[in-house]
Amino acid sequence: MEHYDPLIIDRLRDMARTSQSPSKMFQMLKLALEPETHIVTLLHYFQQAFCLTLSEVKPIGAFSRNEKREIENETLLDELVMPEILKHRKDWDNP
Repeated sequence: MEHYDPLIIDRLRDMARTSQSPSKMFQMLKLALEPETHIVTLLHYFQQAFCLTLSEVKPIGAFSRNEKREIENETLLDELVMPEILKHRKDWDNP
């Protein structure tokens, strides 16, 4: 089983709590991890942080399918992923 850094998970959750976009979260995650980190690992971080299914994080992989792993349409990505993060908030935002 892959190990996920709890500090990074907490940072992603803090970003969601302050209404930062999934595209900004993705940028932070890329900076926090090694440059050669596989996209599946990045997706798993979102799944772990926000209790998301693979289909709910799939737009992240789809919109970053390029050599530099840059999000090609941040607005659309945010529109697709943020509602899913908020839908699961009761599962990941425990006081």
